[in-house]
Amino acid sequence: MIKYPSAVWTEPQLIAHLEVMARLFQSKLFQPSVPFTHQSQIGWIELIRGVSDLVRQAELRGKRICFTDEVGTPNQHQDITSLLDVMRNSAHVVEPLSPDQQHLTFISPLLNCVNGVGSGHFANGLFFICPYPNERAFFIGQDRIYFYRHLMRAYLEAGQYLLFLPDSN
Repeated sequence: MIKYPSAVWTEPQLIAHLEVMARLFQSKLFQPSVPFTHQSQIGWIELIRGVSDLVRQAELRGKRICFTDEVGTPNQHQDITSLLDVMRNSAHVVEPLSPDQQHLTFISPLLNCVNGVGSGHFANGLFFICPYPNERAFFIGQDRIYFYRHLMRAYLEAGQYLLFLPDSN
């Protein structure tokens, strides 16, 4: 079940969330040279959840982020918001109770990532394709989301809308 913030954020909450998201987008975890590890998978999930929260805040304030460019997948998502909903709801990170149990961190389901142009099958048999040389495609099952074309765009559209609302000050 998706647990979104049910109330409209205050301006300080919005600014704090945007700052956290900006740090995530600038993180080395998402650079193509960084291997796709357990830690980077957790970062991807955190990024998806953060952008998802932001687009839901925009919707609570009157605007659905609804671009559809390359959002269509075998699951037929209607727009970026619905793709984020499904991805947010499918990815889970169960972390240990203490730092000495880090090896017990569990991510479900299996996540995949492609850097740049490529197509084929992942080790788990799922087909992938990424036609863009300067893009990262992240997959949860058959659902694909792009770093720049989807996540960054949704973050910018929602953030700009929320920051420039007349009553957000």
